[in-house]
Amino acid sequence: MKMRKLFAGIAAAATLLGGLAVGATSASAAETTVNDDATFTFTADSAEQLKNAKLVAYKIGDYVQYGTTQTYGVTTNEANKTAVDNALASVFTDFVTDDQDNLAAALNEGKLDISATRPWNTTADDVASTSRAFADALAKEDLQAGKEIGTLDPTGSDEDGYEATVTLPAGIYLFLDTNTSTVDKVTVAIPMIVASGTVENDALTDPVNGDNTVNMKNTKNTEKNKTVDKAYAAIGDTLTYTLTGTVANPAPAAFAFTDTPGVGLTVKAGTYKFYTVGADGDIEAPSTDFTFPKADVTGDGETSFDITVNDPSKYAGQTIKVVFQALVNDKAVVEDGVVNDLDNYGTPIEVTTKFVGFDFKKIDSDNKGIEGAEFQILDGRVALYFVKQDDGSYKKAASEDTEGATDTLVSAADGTVKVTGLDATKAYTVSETKVATGQYLDLKPSFTVNFNNDHEAVLSRTIDPWGLVNTADKTVKNVKSVNQLPLTGAAGTILFTVMALLLAGAGATVVLKARSKNAKA
Repeated sequence: MKMRKLFAGIAAAATLLGGLAVGATSASAAETTVNDDATFTFTADSAEQLKNAKLVAYKIGDYVQYGTTQTYGVTTNEANKTAVDNALASVFTDFVTDDQDNLAAALNEGKLDISATRPWNTTADDVASTSRAFADALAKEDLQAGKEIGTLDPTGSDEDGYEATVTLPAGIYLFLDTNTSTVDKVTVAIPMIVASGTVENDALTDPVNGDNTVNMKNTKNTEKNKTVDKAYAAIGDTLTYTLTGTVANPAPAAFAFTDTPGVGLTVKAGTYKFYTVGADGDIEAPSTDFTFPKADVTGDGETSFDITVNDPSKYAGQTIKVVFQALVNDKAVVEDGVVNDLDNYGTPIEVTTKFVGFDFKKIDSDNKGIEGAEFQILDGRVALYFVKQDDGSYKKAASEDTEGATDTLVSAADGTVKVTGLDATKAYTVSETKVATGQYLDLKPSFTVNFNNDHEAVLSRTIDPWGLVNTADKTVKNVKSVNQLPLTGAAGTILFTVMALLLAGAGATVVLKARSKNAKA
């Protein structure tokens, strides 16, 4: 992109203010105020910088023509004379007096300089700019007769830049950006002084025509961003959120992250950490430089909270990173996951953490569902707690203290056990802890559940020598007799051999006891 005028100072006004020689300090009968229309041009890198500005023009200096000659001078605009004098007095000690036109005198003596590059507060020699100080001081005064410019209509391209024009009577103006929106993608422009006309050999030769151009002194905000450390989690887990954003330079009046936690999230107080991002890594920033919630924030998808930089000027041009944690609570909707939004200048950035689940069926030897079998689901060696839902499924509880929480899951009337609210990145162990009533053999298998790349449950046998777990059909069988066992092959042979030996041992014991009784008789 052509960076023409991007880092210009006060453009035409600066040239004028830095070199204009005027002799008159007040108008006389032979002096006429120049009121011909002049065209002022504002340039910018992006169209948003121009379209989002809401400019008001305050005339601070009039041009006067001496008689019928082509000789011109400057006088302070009467409506804003007090404001101009006060602003000059705040910048230049012991300069402002009642016996002179102070603006004209400041121009004659070269007291107003040219500011150099962004953030437009120093000269090319890296000396504090008096023109910048003057403009900033003027903006704080009670200015009069402001003219609202309205919406600027930019033309141009991203490659060559953009511009927009404004027509006003010739003179020297202070332009203020009154846009106070916090969602716009550009900052509020700092005060700008712009003058019309052409200066040659330290004299104003044409009060109307000239460069009349100033670069719009606002900044297109860098996109804010938000990430979460887990794309998948379980209810009860803790999520870590990271917010990043760059403070513009010049710094805006306010800079904040506006966060909206969704249903199922509890943002935890005391977990906020603040950093500046640099080439040498993150540097922790003092928490006293930021305002943030001092209590937990329970998300509802509508209520927002702010993390505010107390003094943006301290961090001008720096990237800020904020890290905080949120608990996934029992109100989380398993179908939707938990959602957290960050406002990116009017456009939400949404990050979602999702849940997974699985189901299996308890059946008998005829493949009919069995009601009443009991199971535990373990994460490692820790039994998880669940809350039974109205549809018979079990939703993971945030903790064992959750109302209705249980670590025992019971198969439904059709034999189904369904669980939700789990983490797709983990493997879970399902252990049968109690067989259903109905004279079933006391055989209690265990199996493992993992999740594939499509987040579908995949069952694997762990403790199941009887072959009761069908990983493909996702069923767990109960049987009432050995001959109903599904195992075949070597494992089945071993099992039947063991059972036969046990039975043979029992028979031998009966024979021995019988012989013993006969011997005694």
